[in-house]
Amino acid sequence: MKKNYLLGMALIASLSFYSCDKEVVYVQDGNGVESVADGNQIITLQVENGGDGLVTRAGRPLYSAEAKQSIENVKLWICDNVGNVKFVKQISDWNSDGSKPYTTNGHGRETTIELTGEDKLAAGTYKIYAVGYSTTSDYDLTNVANVAEEGTFSENIILPVKADKVSTVNGEEIFAGQLDLTVEAKKGFKTPIILNRQVAGAFAYVKDIPYIEGVKYLKLVASAKNKSLVLGNFKSFDLTGNGSGNTGHVNYVVNGTNAANDGNYKYDISKVDLAKWFTTIKDGDSDGLIDVDSNWKNGIDSKTDGDKETTFQKGSVFGGDFVIPFAKVDDHQSLTLVLTKEDGTELRSWKVKLAADDVNTAYYWDGSVWTNQTSGETVNNYSLVRNHLYGIGTRMTDNPGGGTDPDPDPEDPEDKPESLNNKQELILKVNDNWEVIHGMELE
Repeated sequence: MKKNYLLGMALIASLSFYSCDKEVVYVQDGNGVESVADGNQIITLQVENGGDGLVTRAGRPLYSAEAKQSIENVKLWICDNVGNVKFVKQISDWNSDGSKPYTTNGHGRETTIELTGEDKLAAGTYKIYAVGYSTTSDYDLTNVANVAEEGTFSENIILPVKADKVSTVNGEEIFAGQLDLTVEAKKGFKTPIILNRQVAGAFAYVKDIPYIEGVKYLKLVASAKNKSLVLGNFKSFDLTGNGSGNTGHVNYVVNGTNAANDGNYKYDISKVDLAKWFTTIKDGDSDGLIDVDSNWKNGIDSKTDGDKETTFQKGSVFGGDFVIPFAKVDDHQSLTLVLTKEDGTELRSWKVKLAADDVNTAYYWDGSVWTNQTSGETVNNYSLVRNHLYGIGTRMTDNPGGGTDPDPDPEDPEDKPESLNNKQELILKVNDNWEVIHGMELE
C-alpha cells in the first residue's frame, strides 16, 4: 500500500463547494514538487491500486491478491482540532482527469493540491480526512455527502449498505485515511495523506473438486455478516508491499457494525456455480473427482486486463468478494468451505483455519467507542479485519495466463489453486499490499 498516499485535499463525487479560483491544483507526473516556498501549503493525495470483479455491481470484482483500485471519487475535509470543517475538496474523476499514475516507490494514482488565498490555513492544529469511493456505490453515502464546509466532522462515520443491497452484498472496496497536521505561522508545508483499504477480502481458489451426486455449488461461508462500515480508527501507513514487508505497521481492526443477526451464523461470501466451470458435473473415470479433461471451462465472463479475459488454471474454480470486517462469533467456525446441492443441502465441508502465527486480538467498534475487546481468538474462531486478504490457494494476479487459461503448474508460487482431494480441513494463512494478504491453504 505504499501507493495509497492521499496527496491532497480531494473530495467525493457529488458535491462541489469551491470555485476554480479558490485553489490551484497540480497533478504530479510521479516526481512531485520537491521544494516548498515559505508559506506554501501543499497536500499530495495518493491512492494505491485495488479491485474485485466477480459480480456485476458497484466497484470492482475480487479475482486475486493483485493491488489495484477503481474508485472514481475522492472527498477531503480539513478540520480544526474540535471538528469544525474549514476546507472541503472533491474530485469526481479520480481515475481519469482527477489524478495521474505514479511510480515512485510503488504504483497507484496521485494528485497535488496547493492551498492559496482565503483557503490557506492559519497557524494551528488540524485533522485532514479523505475518503475514496465508487460513483455507484453499494454504500449509502449520505453521512459523507452531508459534511460540508462550516459543518462539523465526526470521525467515526457510519456507512450502511443500501437497503436493496443488504441481501446480496458482503462489502465493497472503499479507501479512507486521516492526517494530523500542525501549521506554523509563515511556514509552508508539503505533506501526504495515505488512504488505506477499509474492507477485508476473502477467496477460495481450488481444484480437484470431489464428485458427489447432486453437487451444484461450492460456497465460502462466514459465521457473521455486518451491514455497515465504520470509517474511523485510521492507521494511514505507507505500506511497502502487497501483503509483505509491513512488519511493525500491521493493524487488526474490525470496522464493521450492524450485524445481520438472523440466528443461523452462516452467510455466503461467495457461491460458485460448478455448472459455470464444468460442462457436465460428472465423474466418468470414477476417481471421485469432477472430470476436467474436455469438461472444464472458465467460469468468469468479465474482462479485467484490457481485452484479455481473466484467466485461471484449467481444472480450478474461483470464488471471492470484499467483506465488511466482522468479529469472531464464539463457538462458531469463522470460515467454512462447503459443497452443496442446489437446494442448499450440505454434502461436504472443510473448516478454514487460520495459521497459528496469525492469531491476534482485534480492535472493534462497539457502537460508541473503539475497544481492544476480542479475546479467545483461535485458529478456528477468529475475526476478519480491515485491509487483510484471506485466501484459500494462492493467486497474486488477475490474469496470470495472459489471456489464455494455463495448464496447471504446480511449481508456480503465485498461481496455485489448493487441492480439495482427500482434504479434511482448510488452513487459512494471513500474509502481511493489502496491509496484510492472508494466504490460505488446505490441510
